[in-house]
Amino acid sequence: MRRSDRRFTFMLQLGVSAVALFTGTTAYAQDSGDTPAPAASEQEIVVTGTRASLGRALDLKRETVGVVDAISAEDIGKFPDQNVAESLQRITGVSIDRSGGEGRFITVRGFGPEFNTVLLNGRLLATENSGREFSFDILPSELLSAAEVYKSATAEQQDGGIGSTVVLRTARPLDRSGFHFSGSAAMKFDSTRDKASPVVSGILSKTNADDTFGALISINYDKRISRFSNVNTSGWIDGQNLDFDKDGTVDLANVALPRTYNTTVERNSRERIGATLALDWIVSDQLKLQLDALYTQLKVDSWSNQLGFYTDPGDIIDAEADANGTVTHFVRSAGGGLASDNIVFDSPRDAKTYQIGLNAAWTPTDRTSITFDLSHSRAKEGNTSVFYVVGARNAGVNPTFDLNPGALPTITNILPTDDPARAVLHCCSERGGIVKDDITSFRVDGKQDFDGTLKAVRFGAVGTRRKKDITSLLTPDPLGCFYCGYFASADPNLFAVFNDRGVLGGAPMSWLTYDPRALAQYYGSAAAVGQKNDPAAEAAFNAVYAANGHSLAPAFDPRGSGSVRENNAAAYLQAELGGEFGGSREWNAVVGARYVYTDTLANGNSVQLLGITQNPGDPTAGVATFSSPVPVSEKHNYSYILPSATFRVDWTDDLVTRFAFSRTLTRPTLSNLTLSKSYDFRPPQSNTISSGNPGLKPYLAWNADASIDYYLGKASYVSVAGFYKWVDNFISQVTTTETYFGFDFQVTRPENTRKSKVYGFEAAIQYTFDTLPAPLDGLGFSANYTKVKSSTSFDPAIIAGTFSVEGLSDSANAVLFYEKGPVQLRAAYNWRDSFLARTRGLNGQPENVDSYGQYDLSGSFKITPQLAVFGEVVNLTNKHRRTFSRYDERLIQLDDTGRRVAVGVRANF
Repeated sequence: MRRSDRRFTFMLQLGVSAVALFTGTTAYAQDSGDTPAPAASEQEIVVTGTRASLGRALDLKRETVGVVDAISAEDIGKFPDQNVAESLQRITGVSIDRSGGEGRFITVRGFGPEFNTVLLNGRLLATENSGREFSFDILPSELLSAAEVYKSATAEQQDGGIGSTVVLRTARPLDRSGFHFSGSAAMKFDSTRDKASPVVSGILSKTNADDTFGALISINYDKRISRFSNVNTSGWIDGQNLDFDKDGTVDLANVALPRTYNTTVERNSRERIGATLALDWIVSDQLKLQLDALYTQLKVDSWSNQLGFYTDPGDIIDAEADANGTVTHFVRSAGGGLASDNIVFDSPRDAKTYQIGLNAAWTPTDRTSITFDLSHSRAKEGNTSVFYVVGARNAGVNPTFDLNPGALPTITNILPTDDPARAVLHCCSERGGIVKDDITSFRVDGKQDFDGTLKAVRFGAVGTRRKKDITSLLTPDPLGCFYCGYFASADPNLFAVFNDRGVLGGAPMSWLTYDPRALAQYYGSAAAVGQKNDPAAEAAFNAVYAANGHSLAPAFDPRGSGSVRENNAAAYLQAELGGEFGGSREWNAVVGARYVYTDTLANGNSVQLLGITQNPGDPTAGVATFSSPVPVSEKHNYSYILPSATFRVDWTDDLVTRFAFSRTLTRPTLSNLTLSKSYDFRPPQSNTISSGNPGLKPYLAWNADASIDYYLGKASYVSVAGFYKWVDNFISQVTTTETYFGFDFQVTRPENTRKSKVYGFEAAIQYTFDTLPAPLDGLGFSANYTKVKSSTSFDPAIIAGTFSVEGLSDSANAVLFYEKGPVQLRAAYNWRDSFLARTRGLNGQPENVDSYGQYDLSGSFKITPQLAVFGEVVNLTNKHRRTFSRYDERLIQLDDTGRRVAVGVRANF
């Protein structure tokens, strides 16, 4: 049994045993008459549902001195959305990035995922990504009880989040007295496939008779089967000078061409498993212990068939461009330069995350409390993927590309793409990697209460050790590109015909598909290798192929491998003050400072580029050779003081204003701190070298926040907030041109470059129509809008621009709900304006995400007080996600991820 499976099994057994133990204890006590059941009038009434959820979230907003928004579960195990990120996007100022149609990363007030610190029950969670960004899609929403987004900072808060600090909370057993069970079972349907998949979850909790000990365990299983499709260009290559007649005269200067044009169909299966365990023990009036454990696994299996057409500017004989220099039409030479590439690849994902934490709260006196917290979190993702290409030359015809702005691009005047007799070997590789993230943290927090204006003093310290290991795997040379150049015929018996059924409403197309394993075996056969007609190259291939287990399996790649160890220490002191003025008006303030110290150690491998061999049969391919790797390491450290001050004035019981000032930091994302280097040789103008920079300084920001809230009822309010951030040490991918062996390379390295101001405002309203006559008193709605701007905006006309603030976009949400008697309905709309995702993305060009709006519906009906049926539709109108390069017409990718429908039953006892 694997170690992760043993942990999961142990956690389940421990939780079930604890619950069973105290279930049995209580039953025995009741049977013996020691603990009589409380009278009906003494039983606790637990209010649930949408209104109760909104009320609990609003209570946190009322009580907090700073700027915060939250989401609370409607009932135990019932978060508003099936995906945590999709719930968070309902919060004012929060936007999400989607993967496979599901929310994965969050952006808060324009600051992307690496700028937001994510805590589970107050503890830092490891992430399977190579950087700091946390993937919310690994967490089943049924495991959470609340999510809080703190937008202003205080000294006691965990540092690291210029955008926000997100605190996710799981349910606690002592929050509910006695025995409780909540479970649901549903079937999920995806509009892109004709198969249904199950979703099952359950939460079981039990406390002893005097509510001094409680145990809770929750489990979740979620599977989704889907069929995604897209068209993409792999970005654009800029600055091209086209010579139609090949006479040395430029006919079309300084234009941009699509790097390739691909049609892709992906069969995708996502399986998510999650479980939590919580133990609460009130040892005495002075000591309370809490144990928390979490385990999640997200496994994605995907296979894609792709038909691709790679662009070579050298064989274009005619073209047209628009006013932005975007080529909208070009014709290729009939000399057979263009190949129809039949590509098979997969994009697996196997992310495992766990966290365990122990908390001890000691209150030696009524005015003094000290909390100790020890936690460990680990995340790991390991996978290998294949990418195989079999081509077919289009000799004797003039392939023609049309961009068709506003519609799908097309390739015409090509030979049939589904003829196995024309199949020719090209390239293949298997690659992958292992990412491990380990976080161990110990924290001490103290509080001393006082009378008078000084209400309390908080103090504490925390130490955290984090290590990110990245292992790169790659098919060893010369196996990957041995057949580059389309010179070796393939065995027609290896192929079948794949039909895409019409991607994104386009005409149906057919091309070749095959088993990559069978193809890899043919690659190593004498019939294939002998077509090279180069004995020395054939001998080299055969030697490496044999040493690699007669396969193209990936091997350790030292160039892309390395680790970053980061030790962080922090200490803080914070005063809480308050009083009255002008009669009955109240004021509160939190003033403090936090000292942070960080030291980093990056380890990697250094290699030298020794030579480049360009394939004579393919001007867009080549192989580089490198020296043996030499281990290298680099150390750095820094420290800062982060002051903060937050003020709240309660002008009336319903009208509150807040002002907050703070200095915050975000450490460079871990993937930018590595010493690893990656090389890509793809002429023309796609020769790149990318590396990390362990010497990066953290982002530093001075922040100012102001808000005014007017509370209209238990679950109703109106709010307006403004924010201003002065951010220094922005990190940009700086690119310079370097020449190696006669080839120009675009060498990119992250650097601290510029400072910028980010500012904007938020407006929100939430209202329940409780005073309307029945049945209209069940209505309610919420809406919010966020406007974000920067002092350094992106200008597509500036070709050489090296800095722009990425991720900034306006956003809005609207939710209409109805809850009356057994009926609960909700309609939601989420919108995010277009934004710059990366200043230097594919081929060194910008990547933008188009504006996106999505409708979701959900509803439930209670058959009995304990049993309900429910349904949900996500992405009702099947909105497509679109990305583009420097200008809108330069399409990068258009995705169809379909809509999701779930129907099921929920039980509570």
